[in-house]
Amino acid sequence: MSNKLRPLLGVSMAVLVGACSSASPTATASSPAQATTTSTVASSASGPPLRSGASQVAGNSTQTSDRASVTIDATWAGPAAGAVFEVKMDNHMIDLASIDLTAATLTNDRGARLSRPTWEGGSSGHHREGKLSFGGSSAALFADASWVQLELPAVGDAAPRDFKWQLSK
Repeated sequence: MSNKLRPLLGVSMAVLVGACSSASPTATASSPAQATTTSTVASSASGPPLRSGASQVAGNSTQTSDRASVTIDATWAGPAAGAVFEVKMDNHMIDLASIDLTAATLTNDRGARLSRPTWEGGSSGHHREGKLSFGGSSAALFADASWVQLELPAVGDAAPRDFKWQLSK
């Protein structure tokens, strides 16, 4: 390699490493089959056992799933905000453009389901974030429900990512 190109290569590598290392400092690791709650709200002891981390929904409640080298944060402001979720995905291994977030579903403990959300946000790269909004009657989905669960398509492995929020009655 020419001595003239070495400084340019070094600067390029430094910029690339710096851009990809600006991951969220609040992300928390969890076991492969579980999301964790990163908000500071109390857990509910009633209701069914929770597969994913769960909390009373009071204000913004963020849950994190860290699996297959991809970290996903899902934030929900609760029923008053409707079926709208902020989703952030970070990794350094795969291009996230192939993940079809419009295949996500939102279900409750009674089996009611909303599907085909709209995605407003980025569509490619190693870092992707935006808003996932479910149409339909979200008020009916939340009414008398004990919990709601957001299921995102598989990201980085074969299993979908589940985020479950316990609701106050």
